[in-house]
Amino acid sequence: MANNKKPVLYTESGGEGETTYLLLHGLGATGDVWHGIKSIIKENRKGRWIIPDMRGHGRSDWAKSYGLGDHSCDIADLIRDRERVVILGHSMGGLIGLSLATGWFSLNIIGTIVIGTMVDWNADDTRRFSALADKPIRWFNNEEDALARYLQVSGLNGLVPPESPQAKSGIVQEKGQFRLAADNATGTIGGPWMSMLMGISKCPVILAAGEHDPIVTVEQYRPYDGNAVAIPGVAHNAHVEDPVAVWALVEKFEVL
Repeated sequence: MANNKKPVLYTESGGEGETTYLLLHGLGATGDVWHGIKSIIKENRKGRWIIPDMRGHGRSDWAKSYGLGDHSCDIADLIRDRERVVILGHSMGGLIGLSLATGWFSLNIIGTIVIGTMVDWNADDTRRFSALADKPIRWFNNEEDALARYLQVSGLNGLVPPESPQAKSGIVQEKGQFRLAADNATGTIGGPWMSMLMGISKCPVILAAGEHDPIVTVEQYRPYDGNAVAIPGVAHNAHVEDPVAVWALVEKFEVL
């Protein structure tokens, strides 16, 4: 499934206006997790949106490698012609958003919001995800079991109905069996990148975490952003649990 060619990304886009919102999902998920935010943009005519499934995820191609640079180059190509971009990145997507905000890609980014991105990545995390990358594909005999597994590993269990398009975007059917859409090797993007990227960002950045996020806390963000935001009443997938609260962070950039 993986090859040396540049992967083709499944991307949804739409809307009108000067501002483009680039919405980047987390590890193992798909762009469909941004359904609530996209609805806010559409209903309030806030601008345009671009929502990719990143390489190795959802409906996009698998690839030979999943480094931060690989993902960043993929996504930079999607917004290179946009004049005014706001990035919302969740977990892994937040890391890629910070990479795009560095100025390395000569993009017109006016603000980046990072939600639930891990800070304290260590050697044990690297070993764990490297071991996962070597595991064979797990096949399921029925759609229900595959959907249950997807919702569990993506942290969406109880947040997204199993029968919904958002859930079904995370699995694939082949020859009567089912598997998760995400490549096991996608976790190899990980590394201690946060402090480096925050130190060289060329645009305003907001760091935010759900009040009950088991992955990262606002206190862990304070050394990098003294104004880091705790989103009340939610856990890791704040953009799914309370898109209105997440959109309130976006509106902080409206005065720029």
